[in-house]
Amino acid sequence: MLEPYKMEIKEMILKSEDENKCREILDNLQLLIIEKGMMPTDLQWLSLVSHVSAMVNRSVKIELIQGLNASLFSEVSNASIEMAKLVCDWLPQLHEDEKYLLAIHFETIKNNK
Repeated sequence: MLEPYKMEIKEMILKSEDENKCREILDNLQLLIIEKGMMPTDLQWLSLVSHVSAMVNRSVKIELIQGLNASLFSEVSNASIEMAKLVCDWLPQLHEDEKYLLAIHFETIKNNK
């Protein structure tokens, strides 16, 4: 992962409440992003790590986000939403709408020039 942010990333992973699961998801996510030909900036990756850590934490503690209005995400591509759904399926006990929040990260990364 990103050397300048190594300590920040480690702290985020520890906050997830399941360090091993968080690392596993981040490793798989990194492979998925590469497979899709996406190239996140350092800050985008850091933001994504933070979000994944929070998702793992919610999964462990069985804390659901409040339901979202899907129409608010109408400008997010289906590809980003499907990618987010795939990642969310790696964790049990997440609210179905979690995919929309995660999809924003993928949509932003996808739009890098």
